[in-house]
Formats: sequence, C-alpha cells, structure tokens
Amino acid sequence: MSHLLSEKKVYYYTLEGSHCVFADERVKKHLLDVISELHQRDGWLLFAFCITDDSAYFIIGANRISEVARSLQQAIRKQLKRASGSKTRQKPAQELIEQKRKLNTLTEIASFSREIHKIPLRRGYVGRLEDYWWSSYPSYVGIHYWDLVDRRMLFLYFSADPNTARRRLKQFHTLDDDTFQYINV
Repeated sequence: MSHLLSEKKVYYYTLEGSHCVFADERVKKHLLDVISELHQRDGWLLFAFCITDDSAYFIIGANRISEVARSLQQAIRKQLKRASGSKTRQKPAQELIEQKRKLNTLTEIASFSREIHKIPLRRGYVGRLEDYWWSSYPSYVGIHYWDLVDRRMLFLYFSADPNTARRRLKQFHTLDDDTFQYINV
C-alpha cells in the first residue's frame, strides 16, 4: 500500500469550465481517451475521476502535476475547439479553471475519491452512484471496468482481499462524514 504513495505524489485535480463545457457525451468520452493516452505515455496514475457537464475531477498520482495539467489542458482545449465548430455551441476552452491540491495520506485519498464519486448523486444526475457512467466508481464496484483507473491503492486501503475491499468501499461511499475507520483484517 505505501509503495504506491512513495512512487508518486498524489493530487486532487479539478478543471471547471463554463456551463455545459463537457455536456456532450462525445467530449466526455474523448477526454477519457486523451487521459488514457497521456497517462500511458507519461507514466502517471489515475486513481479516481468524475466528469460532469461543467467540471472534471481527478485523483492523480504523478511526480510533476504541472506537466500532467499542461498536457491535459492542451488536449482539452484542442478537443473543445473542435467541438465548438459543431451544432452545439461551446464556450472557449480558455475559460477552464484548474485547481490542484496535494493529498498526503491514504485517508485523504479515499475521502477525496468518495467526494468526487458522490458528485453526480448530489447534483441529481443519477439516483445511485453506480449508475453514473462518467465516473470511476462503477469500475471500483465491478459494474464497468475503466482500464485507465488504477484501483490498487483504494482497494488496499480497505482490504488485501478484493471482494472485502469492494464491499468496504461501497460502505465507505454511503457515509457523509469521515466516521469510517480502516480496519486491517
């Protein structure tokens, strides 16, 4: 578990755009394709994500978040510029605002992952977390597997056994505060 933390620094990274900047499903899919390509090329890890109509949220493991952010921004601007020529009018990609926060502990990583997974539910996009396609949560609970998501760290936070880890992760996501305590069994 700790070897993953020592290999890379972990960051909570967000991109917030103007209203409906990512609303087109094709833009969301392309964003995930770009992220998959960049993370394979540059060797960073993606632990969690959620893409909504106006924002994208990530938990990223990388030695240099500024390089990851620059690559993501360039790719997104390019895609949004292409999309703005379509029938659906998009705001300019230059309006994307990024935020970065370093996460220092597994507890922080788990808590921030839970928070970004719960965004679609809180915004009323879905009635159940597992129903939101543009999130890493379905990959963690075994409904859909996003190959770009590295699930090892969060699973190991809950248990060495994948089935126990999945059950505990589901339980953790039902909580609204940090009352869940990791118990090594």
